Amino acid sequence: MLLSQSPLRASIIFSIAAMTSLALFTATTAEARSTSIAYTAELQAPVEAAQEIIKGTVIRCDGTECVGGKSSSSPRTVCAKIVDEFGPVASFAYKGEAFDAEALARCND
Repeated sequence: MLLSQSPLRASIIFSIAAMTSLALFTATTAEARSTSIAYTAELQAPVEAAQEIIKGTVIRCDGTECVGGKSSSSPRTVCAKIVDEFGPVASFAYKGEAFDAEALARCND
């Protein structure tokens, strides 16, 4: 019997492949769960549950509440795009810092 036909070698290769797959899957799901909310918006009018990719991040809206992860775009740009996709906002915040009335008015224009 050749070394390449050894049942022990085959089970070692299978074990390594299984552990590698498990490690990759675990890292992917952990990374997905660690995505924090960066944007929060309250819409002036409720919408049905929907999601859109806006400036590289997924924005999810349900009723009057919208949330989204971090984006490389400015908060002002993301706010304006939310208005374009879902309608005027009553409030908008980036990482917990709410837009003031002037910034909110510019966002809704």
